[in-house]
Amino acid sequence: MSMFMPPSPAGRPIAYVFGDPTTIKERGTEIEELGQMMLDSASQLQAVSDGSDGLKGKAVDKLREGVGDVHGRLKEAGELYKPTGPIVHAYGVALEREQPQIQGHVDTCQSLWETYIALPGSVEPRGTGGWFQPDADSPEAEQQAAEDKAKKDAFDAWEAEAKRFDNDYDHWESAFDTAAGNIDETLAGKIKDSFWDNLDGFVAGLVKVLQVAGMILAVAALIIGGPIVAAIAAVVAVLTLVLTIYQYVRNDAGKLDLALAIVGVIPFGSIGKLAQGKAGVMPFVADVAGGAFKPSTYSAAAQQLRTISMASRFGGGGLSGLRSGAGALWQLNNPEGFGTVMTRLLTGKTPGDFAELSKSFGEGFEAITWIPGAFDFTHGLFGNALKLANYGTQFAGTEGLSEKFPVLPFLGF
Repeated sequence: MSMFMPPSPAGRPIAYVFGDPTTIKERGTEIEELGQMMLDSASQLQAVSDGSDGLKGKAVDKLREGVGDVHGRLKEAGELYKPTGPIVHAYGVALEREQPQIQGHVDTCQSLWETYIALPGSVEPRGTGGWFQPDADSPEAEQQAAEDKAKKDAFDAWEAEAKRFDNDYDHWESAFDTAAGNIDETLAGKIKDSFWDNLDGFVAGLVKVLQVAGMILAVAALIIGGPIVAAIAAVVAVLTLVLTIYQYVRNDAGKLDLALAIVGVIPFGSIGKLAQGKAGVMPFVADVAGGAFKPSTYSAAAQQLRTISMASRFGGGGLSGLRSGAGALWQLNNPEGFGTVMTRLLTGKTPGDFAELSKSFGEGFEAITWIPGAFDFTHGLFGNALKLANYGTQFAGTEGLSEKFPVLPFLGF
């Protein structure tokens, strides 16, 4: 449609009803026929299972063992399919009847609305004799009255057609609701999700939420920083991994999903600690999943929360206290100022992190010990730029570097 048109008198958008009636009717017939075939097959299988088919022999006995109670399941399916088919077919018939009527009303309404918009004048008659108004009984007043009448007539014509649209739409909606209600009644109590099916659906939704939360927290860690964001991100990372493991066990996630979840908890930014030899192994392990298993992660976060709360109270509470608390959070996490934020945003590390990393290149280390440090240094220079690019494409819903180069997530980028 080329022009905005208001809703119908019933408050509906004046739009087509989509669907192919012929396909729907054919599908309804196919469902009914399939249901009957299921029932016929169930009867044959039951005869094999209970021995009433009259067949003898070892092969037949083996067949009876294989059939088991499959006939019962097949019969249940047939009893669901067969009555559902006619309901679907009946809806197809109703759609075939109402769809052209609705389409005609939509097209006519659009044409009438365009005519109404193009006309000068007002639906509510304009006055005469006032400021910027024509004198009563003047030719201008007569022209104004004629324009207003034409405008009102055009609107009334559109409204009348929109009401006819509502009437036929009601018929279609009633047919749709009847079909949906009859199908619900046919299936009521016969198809039930198990506890595990319901849990699988809940876990799938929760994993999606955690993935989005993890991305938001990753960006917050770059801009705000500090142990509070780190503690929350640590919990999210561990939960994501645990739930992905559950999905993998339930065959709801593949090996790639599981591998990416595992990669998500590896502290690539801490690999440089391994350059310190045995002394760096435990700190590296402690950083797994963002320090999720390190008590200091949460104690530092708790300490900052107390400091921020105190600053908020001293600020007088309310908006003033909120500003004071936000200022304290910023100062605690960025004591060197905005430069720290830029360093962290571009490399994922603070100046203090780079000072710690420089120890990997000190004298006395063998060549093999500074390889993790070199990786850490390179990761800081290039990794964050790639991550930020990926975050942008994920938010935009477009293909990113990680999709084009699947190896990048496995390198922590």
